[in-house]
Amino acid sequence: MLPSGQRVANEMGITPLSNADLAELQPIRRSFVQSTPLFYYILKEAEVREDGLRLGPVAARIVAEVFIGLLQLDPDSYFSAQPNWVPTLPTHDGAPESFRMIDFLTFAGVDPASRGQ
Repeated sequence: MLPSGQRVANEMGITPLSNADLAELQPIRRSFVQSTPLFYYILKEAEVREDGLRLGPVAARIVAEVFIGLLQLDPDSYFSAQPNWVPTLPTHDGAPESFRMIDFLTFAGVDPASRGQ
């Protein structure tokens, strides 16, 4: 059985959604308001915290950790094949060691500033 969305959020140090955010679950099952199934919690979190435009913090971290885990297990990934590799793309401060995901998104032209957001 998967843990509830609230439990996952708490374990990650993320403030969980409020009971008011999940009040529509009351007629279905009272306990779901405080212990929401993870799949529903993830969808509701995106709606409440990101206007449904992107994943919320719990789901985003789950997805990121899955990708990182897959890369760590792949013997052909940079994590395994070249563990000391550092990106050579331009960075926000010009120092390769401070490379962040936003630097990659900026390079690709899909960061919020490039998209006029």
